[in-house]
Amino acid sequence: MKKILLIDDDHAILDLLEVFLFGEYEIVTAMNGFEGLKMSEELLPDFILTDIMMPVLDGIKFLNKLRKQPKTVNIPVIAITSFAKETNIKSLLNMGFNGVVLKPFKRDAILEVIKTVVDKK
Repeated sequence: MKKILLIDDDHAILDLLEVFLFGEYEIVTAMNGFEGLKMSEELLPDFILTDIMMPVLDGIKFLNKLRKQPKTVNIPVIAITSFAKETNIKSLLNMGFNGVVLKPFKRDAILEVIKTVVDKK
């Protein structure tokens, strides 16, 4: 079973994602980018789903730090954002995110983005 790291500062979002992904993936969670970075290096998940807007270390800074570590440079990262403008999505993909999930999200939409990203790996 593939391991996914979920990073979000909102417990409700983490809980919802866990419900959506339960049985499909081994799930580990982190409440901010610093926790996520540490867990990424220790656990080497198959892929990561991270919120963009978080205190402590946001999703963009998290991605930049993750990509600088040899052990984690190739882990696919999917951004979660409520900024739905097409330019924002393209911007996130150009920054190095492998996929984008828009809030509010549905289970099928998340699974589709994950499948697309994991199949490319």
